[in-house]
Amino acid sequence: MKTLRRAVDNGYNHHKHAWLENGEIKLMKYPAILGSSSEAMTDMSGGYSNMYETTSGERFVVDADVSKRISLRTDDYATTEGNRVLVNHGLKATGVTPEDEVMLVTSLPVRDFFNSDGSRNDELIAGQKQSMLQPVRAVINKTEDPKQVANIVRSDVVSEAVAAAFDYLVPSVGKPANTLEAPLAVLDFGGSTFDVVTLTKDLRIRHSSSGTLARGTMDIVDPLKSLIKERLNEMGANIKKVPNHMVTQAMEKGEIRVTLDDNNGKREPRSVPVQKLVLQAAAETVSEIKAFVKQKVGDFHEYEAILLVGGGSLLCKELFQDWLDDMGHFVIMDEYANARGMLKMVSI
Repeated sequence: MKTLRRAVDNGYNHHKHAWLENGEIKLMKYPAILGSSSEAMTDMSGGYSNMYETTSGERFVVDADVSKRISLRTDDYATTEGNRVLVNHGLKATGVTPEDEVMLVTSLPVRDFFNSDGSRNDELIAGQKQSMLQPVRAVINKTEDPKQVANIVRSDVVSEAVAAAFDYLVPSVGKPANTLEAPLAVLDFGGSTFDVVTLTKDLRIRHSSSGTLARGTMDIVDPLKSLIKERLNEMGANIKKVPNHMVTQAMEKGEIRVTLDDNNGKREPRSVPVQKLVLQAAAETVSEIKAFVKQKVGDFHEYEAILLVGGGSLLCKELFQDWLDDMGHFVIMDEYANARGMLKMVSI
């Protein structure tokens, strides 16, 4: 029996896992896409793919190819069976077995971890902790009993953005945090929200210059679909609707695969670069975000460092080039900053 630590940044759009393997931090992410048992998929041998059963007996499918997605954007997402199933799906994928004891840490957005007066939202934090301790079983096939995915013996919950600060301050797992000589600001560009958290040099949260803007990478999707449709129609494609998988390609790769007629009328798959369209679609959202940050953070030069993290950080990096040029202490980190920071926090 092994004892394993797993850190899971369990957001609405993607789940990101961080764990230690042979002294090295390993990372993995997957889309947070959930379907009901009616979305069952089987492999060639007839076994179920990515189907899970909860303590209530309800079954879910975790797969990017489900046709009818269950909405995760609910006020109680933190404590839902769906959230728990998505976390366990990742545990299974990272090699956790039922014989292992898992020490799990998950996250909550800043706006959920703290109440409006700055106090901790202890009820929700405890709710997510307890939810993660409940077992989830993998459904193998129609004849075998479902098998428990993981034996979670400890469940902790930390605040996103604060976790990213620890990724910046702690050089590696098990090492102490570097000291701050001035405040630190964390800008967390998530899927549905943009969080600003400022920390004093002794790591207290300064709520007067922290806050949440209801803008995120999901606000880029609709304008991006319109721009892609316009571009493809200009190229002769008869596109009536841009599918979600095409948006995912555009955001992750900066290009899309589409079937188009060549000069001889033969239809062939082609790669179409769309990185400029992604930035064009994101421009308005980023403009709102910058205004919000300036209003919240105040004098940028007061801070030892200003960190941009989250799924939108690298996606929209070019739109923050002016800040990179103007501020030597502005740092763009990747989308795994929270997950890595969570792993480092619980290992100090």
